[in-house]
Formats: sequence, structure tokens, C-alpha cells
Amino acid sequence: MKIIGVLFVSLAMFIPSVVLAGPWISTLKEYQCLEIEKFAVDREDFSSTEMERAATIPDETLSRLQHKVVGEITRAKIIDEVTKADAKPCESKALVLGGKVTDYKEGDRAARMFIGWGAGKQKFEVQCYIKDKQTGDVLTKKQVVDRKMGGISGGDEAKGESDFAEKVAGFVKNGK
Repeated sequence: MKIIGVLFVSLAMFIPSVVLAGPWISTLKEYQCLEIEKFAVDREDFSSTEMERAATIPDETLSRLQHKVVGEITRAKIIDEVTKADAKPCESKALVLGGKVTDYKEGDRAARMFIGWGAGKQKFEVQCYIKDKQTGDVLTKKQVVDRKMGGISGGDEAKGESDFAEKVAGFVKNGK
């Protein structure tokens, strides 16, 4: 009887995910290329503490994030061609992935290692979107957040960037 219950719960969780993912998978198949824009940041928006912190993200970090997102999506084989929008624009039917940084904390590895308890945490938060390149219509959007609070020897800053790129790739793959 327990096995039937476990099977029922498993199916109840699996079927909606397949049914809901279906339309997005069909949408992705219509496109041959994905252009990854460098995430935008409003350096003049001080309307909240988060936006004020977002304005401090270095351009080098934005470039590294773009690079890591391109690599992650390419390795995941979500779409045939993946490119940086500012380097090599797509010639075929394309999607564009972009977004706006809404919060950023550089983090401090030493504080994470020696103090702990959330001190020195790293954070990337971006309001991401995927749009049709030709029409400009936004097809889906999501707030993607990654926090690095610890790890062996305080965690590595590059690992936080890679983890964020994995989450963005998940957004592209699932459309949510």
C-alpha cells in the first residue's frame, strides 16, 4: 500500500512539470540561436538599499557573468548556438537573454571563513528576461538569485558566479 502511495505522489509531482514545461520546450525549438547580453545596471537608482548595492557591481564582474552564462548554456545544449550579443550577433531566428541587476554583494571570503553566521556573503540578483530578437516581445522573465554564504575555506567567489550562471541556464531551459 505504501508503494502505491509513493507512486501516486511521484506521478502527481511529475505530470504537472511535464505538462507545464511542454509549451516552453516548443517555443525553444522555434529558435536556432540565443544571444546573451551583458546584464544592465542602473548606477543612478538609489530608490532602495538593494538598488544602491546593485550600482556598485564592477563592469569586470558583469563581463565574467556574461561569459559564464554563455559557457553554461552552451554546455547544457539547450539551444543550437549561443553567443555574446555584443560579440557575434545571431544570423538565424534568435532569442535574447538579458536582465537588470537588482542587488549585488561582492562578499568577503575571509569573513565567511573566520566569522561565519552570514558575514561576508556574496549575492547576485538579476531580473532576467528572454525575448524574441526580431519582435522584441518578452516571452518570459524571472528574478534569478544566488547567494554564497560559506563553503570550504570560506567559499570561492568564482564558484558564486558559476552557481549563478547555472541558475540562469535553468531559467533558459525551463522558461521559469
